[in-house]
Amino acid sequence: MSMRTLFIWIIVAGALGSVVLFTSAQSTKAQSKAPIQSTRVLGFDTANTIGLTRIVNNERQIVEADELLPNRWIVRWVQDGMDRAWIADLNKARAGFRSLATANITLSDTDLVSAPSGEVIIHQRSGESIRVEFGSNPSGGLTPVRIEERAPDGIATGRWFGRIDRSIVDAFIRVGVLNWRTPQVFDLPNSAIRLVELSAGQNAVSLERSSTGWRVTNPIAVQGDRVQIEALVKVLLSLETQSFVDEVIDPQTSGIQSPIASVRLSTTDSVSSLVIGKRADVGGEQIYAQIDTGVGSALVTLGTDQLSKLTPIADAYISKVPSALSASMVNQMTIAGRDERTRFNATRDMGGWLIDSAKADSLNVDAIERVIRLVCTNPAQGVGVVETQSLPEPVAFIELGGRDSAQSQRFGLTLDSNDAGMRLLLTQQVSETQSVVWSCISDDASASGAWLIAAASRRIP
Repeated sequence: MSMRTLFIWIIVAGALGSVVLFTSAQSTKAQSKAPIQSTRVLGFDTANTIGLTRIVNNERQIVEADELLPNRWIVRWVQDGMDRAWIADLNKARAGFRSLATANITLSDTDLVSAPSGEVIIHQRSGESIRVEFGSNPSGGLTPVRIEERAPDGIATGRWFGRIDRSIVDAFIRVGVLNWRTPQVFDLPNSAIRLVELSAGQNAVSLERSSTGWRVTNPIAVQGDRVQIEALVKVLLSLETQSFVDEVIDPQTSGIQSPIASVRLSTTDSVSSLVIGKRADVGGEQIYAQIDTGVGSALVTLGTDQLSKLTPIADAYISKVPSALSASMVNQMTIAGRDERTRFNATRDMGGWLIDSAKADSLNVDAIERVIRLVCTNPAQGVGVVETQSLPEPVAFIELGGRDSAQSQRFGLTLDSNDAGMRLLLTQQVSETQSVVWSCISDDASASGAWLIAAASRRIP
């Protein structure tokens, strides 16, 4: 390569280097003039959050952790000058706290909030708090915010500014946290319910759970049908509101002062009630209801279809199995005649039966066991409450005894016939004027009825 060529290459390389250096300098200068875009999130620990206060126009809505039960939140507010409360939907509460904690805030060097529209205060278990004040002048889908962080003693530890997505403002300021309320009417565990009371018009029924199962305690006292009552409890616990009525409604409009029906659920330490008023829409698909619980109260609307399975008639909840004793609990059977004098006495002994202190033969053992199945195991084909005076006089009486006298149960016995054949009626007087009647139609019932009448007709020496 000649010296002339080498000199030309040196000149070209120098020119190119100057262009690169100039371009790099220009780029650096441009970057230094561009605004610095930075964002951050509130970033509070939702697991250690114990409450949130929303303030708009000096009105407060509060969501706070329940001090008595874990994983339960309470919504509190003031309505018509009275403090109100309702249990929050756990999923809505969690989602709400999470959306606020993770919302991006575009930072600003200056305070952009000129006219506040409302504020939210997050309360932490440690005593620290974060106050978020929202502006009322959104732009480009973002709303100005002012954030203040405070220590447990109330002293400010941080203050910063920025803009937040308008959807957060809509959720917490425009809408508020009342929509976090759970639609569930009775927030109670099934196992905690001890008493169910239903009433409508002149009809009322009380159902009580004890260590031995469910019993009807009003208007009569008799063994309850576990399947039917558990189904009723399931229906009650599944009731959900169609809407919460937060505006002022005239009592004459809601019908709450003259309810058409009511429900009460009692646990060991609380009582929750539902009072059903007038229809809330033209089509009659919704109805007003007042709910009062251990947490708070609310006027709501319910779907009328949800209430169709509720009946205050005692007959619907009486056990179709006449005796509350299980077959294995029966240790003694006594049969009396029409004159109520004992004709037959059988006692369980070493897995067998004694009749009047003598070992029972196989035919009598089979008959005794068949009667016990009929009274203690097999469901009757029909059951109902009737006026005692309307019943025919029993032709026999049967009494079953358990391990102690308190377990003894006595039934009257009547046989009659209809188109379906022979029918055995077991009766039990449950009040001064009323009796429960179990209607048994089966081969076992016919055979047991004939044997019982024969035993009740034995001559007394």
